[in-house]
Amino acid sequence: MSQTTNPEVVFGSQYLVTLGRNLHETTLVDREIGELADLVEEIQINDEYSQEEEQESEDSEREQNIGETSGNIRGKGRARGQARGRGVGRRGRGGMPSCQLPTLPEPPVFTPMHNIQGLHRGYVMLPPDIQLDNNVNILALFKLFFTDEQLQMIVESANEYEQIKGVEGGRPWYPLTLNELKIWFALVIYMGVHKIYAVEDLWNSNEKRAIHSIKEYMTLLRFQQIKRFLHISKPNEPHLCWYSKVEPLASHIREVSKQLYFPSSQVSVDEMIARFSGRSAHTVRMKNKPTPEGYKIFSLCDAGYTYTFAFTSRIEKDMQITPVVGLSKTGGSVWHLVKQLPHHKTFHVYMDNYFSSIPLFKYMHDNGLGACGTVRTNSSKFPKELKINKGISLDWNTISGKVVDDVLAIVWVDNSPVTMLTTIHEIVGEEWKIIRNRRRPRETSSNASTVHRVFGNASRKELSIPKVIDDYNHYMGGVDIADQLRGYYNCQLIVHRNWFPLLFWLLDTVLVNCSLLYNKVVNENVKSKSFRIDLVWGLIKDVMDNDNSISTRSMSTTTCLYDNEESFFPQTKTKSKGPYVTKNFELPISRLLPGNHFPEWREKRGECVYCRYLTRNSRESSSSSSSSSIPQSQLWCIECNVPLCCSKSHPNCFKDFHTNTVNQ
Repeated sequence: MSQTTNPEVVFGSQYLVTLGRNLHETTLVDREIGELADLVEEIQINDEYSQEEEQESEDSEREQNIGETSGNIRGKGRARGQARGRGVGRRGRGGMPSCQLPTLPEPPVFTPMHNIQGLHRGYVMLPPDIQLDNNVNILALFKLFFTDEQLQMIVESANEYEQIKGVEGGRPWYPLTLNELKIWFALVIYMGVHKIYAVEDLWNSNEKRAIHSIKEYMTLLRFQQIKRFLHISKPNEPHLCWYSKVEPLASHIREVSKQLYFPSSQVSVDEMIARFSGRSAHTVRMKNKPTPEGYKIFSLCDAGYTYTFAFTSRIEKDMQITPVVGLSKTGGSVWHLVKQLPHHKTFHVYMDNYFSSIPLFKYMHDNGLGACGTVRTNSSKFPKELKINKGISLDWNTISGKVVDDVLAIVWVDNSPVTMLTTIHEIVGEEWKIIRNRRRPRETSSNASTVHRVFGNASRKELSIPKVIDDYNHYMGGVDIADQLRGYYNCQLIVHRNWFPLLFWLLDTVLVNCSLLYNKVVNENVKSKSFRIDLVWGLIKDVMDNDNSISTRSMSTTTCLYDNEESFFPQTKTKSKGPYVTKNFELPISRLLPGNHFPEWREKRGECVYCRYLTRNSRESSSSSSSSSIPQSQLWCIECNVPLCCSKSHPNCFKDFHTNTVNQ
């Protein structure tokens, strides 16, 4: 059945559709008109703000820059579903408040500290009895820090500590001597140069890996024993502070470092980290650092030379640091370091935002020390006028400042706003600017779009920057240089006792200081690696010259420091077993090389190395645990220094050992 349509119903539906369309179009027009009105109002307010800024500025170039950028300094685009706002500082329908240009104060006129005596360079102050010439004795420098008196105290403390702890059924301990301790330190330095992290690798005898001849001066067992019982302080003395176990050696090194070098006028204060990830309540953890965990040490350095230092703890105060009224704990630590500088001389101390504060700089200013450094905007007394919120983009090289308590606070716009404090610089005048070759920042930097207009397509460009920025970049890296030099060939070994990293840090610091002193005196640039290697063999030569009974052990006829473990650890007379043949033992390649491979009869018996080698191989192939006795022999190869058979039952061991080219 067909249904009929009522004409009145159709007409009414069409009327409603037409009416709805008209209303919708009217609403869209009204909305667009409202948005256009909001946009015009916002532009007018921005133009008024730009004109006010131009009138307040006295520099015509600054007026031009502000006029060009004022229209671009707006808030980020609307969020999805939100309309435009109603101008600066006001909310429109669903709008967000727009960002305003910060009202930065004009750069103030500031009078920096007056240097009565002028700036000076650093110089070395060696004792008169030490003469350095072409025949330089590097060992003499090292002995100024690690004197025989200090080493003898360590020897006595180690022997006392062994008496308290005991060997607990291990190999017997024989009293440590001064010469042994010198060789022990030489081996530690040597392992740092050659990146030997596992101590056992130094005594490697497998020719497939590196073989170090220096191992002949001390056995692995003796090295580990000394490492186990080494003690710096007296074991029975009470501990006055958490780092007492490296005293009095640490204090002695600190005093000698100050006596041997007069620092230049430009020094820096920063933190160092002695790496240690073991159990200790005094270590700190700092992410994104080259050494993220360890002991924090505040240091005052001059171009890599560690002049003085102070150990810090996160739970315990240092009794040597006297609190200063008005300064924080960190500020008091900085003052503890800088007050050790020589008096009646001009010094400028550079530091980063971890240490800088207006109260500290004011205190140093009143005591005749200049200071410069970056600062955090939430630091004490930092002026609020110089705080720039995130998201606001200013022209590159914009600079402003304010004087607070005889300290000049500065904000300078580079890739991002840089805030600084200084008592030794100005920011007004061409003499306080300098031309430097600057590198264009990355596109991802916060102020990349503004800086890109300055650089254009050039990757580097000669630009004028404030002298305070340039001086900070040049002189702040004194501590970083020391860290860098120490990190190349650091002496730290894997240890369990938590004070050992401080000893290794002291040793590395002494080596860096000695190297810098040496280069300054002889006016050369001796590499750190060469310096340390020369020192290692200088220590060994010093031991050999002082004790004629000690000589090196080689694979030929010379004797070793301890000819074998039996000569150093007297035991009941037993049959010598000769070289130990392990599971992975392979016949040495040197047996096939030309040389004095002649037999020699000796009183000392030893198991035939070749028979033991064949027995081990036959045991592995047969998977049998039984083994026949290894024959003893008094016939030794002079060149290889091993016992070999040449008897009726085993007539060919000597020949086969030197001719067989296949490992059976």
